[in-house]
Amino acid sequence: MSSTTNRTTAASAPGSTSRPTTPFVRRPAVMLLATALAGGVVAAGSLTASASAAPASLRGTIVKKAVVEKNDPKHNREAARNCNFYSGYWKTSGDDVCRQSTGGVKWRSNEWCADFARYVWKKSGARTKKTTPFAGSFYRAAKSHGTGKWHKRGSYVPKPGDVVLYDWDGRKPSLGNNGWDVDHVGVVVKYKKSGKKLTTIEGNTTKTASGGGKEGVYKRARHNTASGRVVGYVSPVKR
Repeated sequence: MSSTTNRTTAASAPGSTSRPTTPFVRRPAVMLLATALAGGVVAAGSLTASASAAPASLRGTIVKKAVVEKNDPKHNREAARNCNFYSGYWKTSGDDVCRQSTGGVKWRSNEWCADFARYVWKKSGARTKKTTPFAGSFYRAAKSHGTGKWHKRGSYVPKPGDVVLYDWDGRKPSLGNNGWDVDHVGVVVKYKKSGKKLTTIEGNTTKTASGGGKEGVYKRARHNTASGRVVGYVSPVKR
C-alpha cells in the first residue's frame, strides 16, 4: 500500500487482494492509555498496562518489531508485480509467481499492507486469528473472533501497537459493509495528541504522500482525522 494503496478482495483467489488503484493510494489492506498532558506524545516506552487493554510489553514488542522490519534490507522493499516477503510468509496469500526467497520464505504476489501488519502482530505475540490479506479483515476479526478490540475514530486515543485502518475514497472515511471500504492498514508507533499526529510503520506504501519510488516498509506521518482518511483502530490482544 502506498500513499497509493490497494484494497484486498475476497472475491479473488485465496488471499488475492487487488482492485484498481487510485491517484491517492494503492488499495489492498496500526497506542495503552491517553497521555496525562494535552499535547503529550504517547510512545511505546511510556505505556502502562490496564485490565482492559493490551499489556504495555506487547505494545512495545509490536513497535520494536515494526522498526526491525522497516530497517531490514533483505525484505523491506517489494519486487516487480507486487512480489513481497510478507505475503510469502502467509503462503496462501496472492499468487505464486515470484522468483525471490528470503530465509526459506518464497515470496508471493499480492497487495500486502495487511500481510505486513499481521506478520508484525504474530511475531510479537498478538492474536491474528481470521485476519487475511484484506485490509478490512482486521475489523472483522476483532468484531467476530476476539482477535483485537475495535475502536471507531473519534474519542479513542490511538496507542502504539494498534493497527490503523484507512479508507482512501468516498466523501468521508467509512467501514462500508463489514469493512469492505477499508483500503489500507498500518502499525501505530507513536501518537501526538496535539495536532492529532500519527506516526506509523506501513507495508506496501511509498516513502512520501506524493508517491513515487519503490513500494516497501516505511515510516509515515499521518493524522487521526477524517481528512487523514482514518476509519478507526484495532488494539492487539495477547496470544
